[in-house]
Amino acid sequence: MQSVTGASNKFSSIYQDSCANLYKNDVNSNLSSTTIMTSPVSKTMISPLATIQSTLIPSLEGIDLAGRILEWQLKNDNQFPTLSDQIKIGEAHGVSGLSDVDYPMLEVGPNGLPLLRQMGLVNRIPLPPELVEHFGHMQSYCMMGLFPLIQRAWLSIDSDIYVWTYEDGGDLSYFDGLSEPIIAVELVQPKPGIFQPHIQYLLCLATTVEIVLLGVSFSGSSTNYEEMHLLPEPLFAVPTDGAYIVTITGTTSGRIFMGAKDGCIYEFFYQAEEGFFSRKCRKINHSKSTLSYLVPSFINAAFSEEDPIVQMVQDETRHILYTRSEKGTIQVYDLGTDGQAMTRVAAINTNTIVQSAANIARTVDRSSFRPLVGIAPIESSESTNLHLVAITASGVRLYFSTLPWRAFNEATPSSRPVTLQLVQVRLPPGYAANASPQRPQASPFGPIFSRHHQLSETQNTLGLDGKTWALAEVTPTLKRQIDPSIFAPPAPEPPLIVTQHAVGPRKFIFLTTQCCHVVTQLRPVDILRQLLFDASGPDSTAVRAFFQVLREDQACATALILACSSSIQDSQLADWAARAFFLLGGDV
Repeated sequence: MQSVTGASNKFSSIYQDSCANLYKNDVNSNLSSTTIMTSPVSKTMISPLATIQSTLIPSLEGIDLAGRILEWQLKNDNQFPTLSDQIKIGEAHGVSGLSDVDYPMLEVGPNGLPLLRQMGLVNRIPLPPELVEHFGHMQSYCMMGLFPLIQRAWLSIDSDIYVWTYEDGGDLSYFDGLSEPIIAVELVQPKPGIFQPHIQYLLCLATTVEIVLLGVSFSGSSTNYEEMHLLPEPLFAVPTDGAYIVTITGTTSGRIFMGAKDGCIYEFFYQAEEGFFSRKCRKINHSKSTLSYLVPSFINAAFSEEDPIVQMVQDETRHILYTRSEKGTIQVYDLGTDGQAMTRVAAINTNTIVQSAANIARTVDRSSFRPLVGIAPIESSESTNLHLVAITASGVRLYFSTLPWRAFNEATPSSRPVTLQLVQVRLPPGYAANASPQRPQASPFGPIFSRHHQLSETQNTLGLDGKTWALAEVTPTLKRQIDPSIFAPPAPEPPLIVTQHAVGPRKFIFLTTQCCHVVTQLRPVDILRQLLFDASGPDSTAVRAFFQVLREDQACATALILACSSSIQDSQLADWAARAFFLLGGDV
């Protein structure tokens, strides 16, 4: 209660000193001067205070009025659009990125914002010195990657693998029990009921001759992952039988899928005991039928063209597996509602994708739609009818749905995939009328901090040391969880502007050949904090532009987060934020 009282006194003092002339004491006068707001979903003109005024009785206290306004704002926050709404699926001929709103130039104009830094470098952790020494002894092959689930980075040099914590470069573990170079690595979750409780994860390593599973355990708490231990002997091992494994992925239920150079999808199947007709562990080919084994291999090789599987991603919210081949073919596998099935649903090659994209974005050169460099699932919390996004080398994003058009608007999180069709082309910066003549060759995109009904994005460039081998988001799960009961079903993931008071900034790890870079995506409150510090107060063009871009209601809510801070170190910042609230908040 003391902090609340202190914040209240602070606001009262600032209000009396700086803003007495901006507000009238009369409630009815306040109501008549209220700015009419626009709902981001319905786009209808709504005046919550005007509605309240019509039913307001003279004896209504100011606190009751404030409560009603707050209730309306909370309801308004609940009406945020889905990703499909933001990128206008079904409108604008299926193409976005051509409008000035898609990539606004915030720094243009006399009241424009300066070039905002929306990514902040938090830390730079060098690789453990032992690894740098081992680099000099490499003979044939090395790889690097991240295990975000256990807060570790890894490096394989020939037949050895090293794992360490990327936050401080400590707790270095290694395994050197293989005789052939490691060609694929993945950390997977074990199947329930098979291993002892201390085996929390499995490390899947593939060489040219075998695939092994190592047990991973930790000392201390089961969630802190303080000290890692690798079991000295593999728990399971199967021969590759000539299959060159390129990529591995695991599901939360413990299934392990592997993509190979021959274009096939394999599964590493294991069980607790051997059955009458099944071994304890084996490799299953999900890409070939039983009849294909009756045809000699040299005949298959003569009539088939090799197209290695280079990426596999899964949508755990829908139990769908997607694969991308080296030549750009995307395949869809339905794992069933329980995640235990395996049915190939659809496949489209790169020529079909390019043709579909060219039909949608007719004014864009076809070369912009190839090659594909990555795919990512769109989880049900982001959209019910968009399921996959593919990224090209030029930065074009291609949005796909696994449902036909007739069922597109009736999609639910439980809808099963039946096809794969391109429904939207999102062009990178450089195609809008206000764009710079020089298009960025490669740009990290991020949604702008306001919660408009149309997806608006900005771009930032961040310099890193050396070649980047891996990138992963490592935002702690607990900090990102929002109680879904406060949102009306179906509940898409709320925008950052709505949750920034309750969740921390998103954190990413960039692993390079020299170090690990820890980077955070700044929230609107972080940006306002920086603007206030840079200007030593709210009286600056940049802070005023922030309130204009974010809109007064959301900017005031952001300022309140800083103004109500109880930290002694933020006392000056809290005063600046409170003054910004009254000076720039208008009639909010």
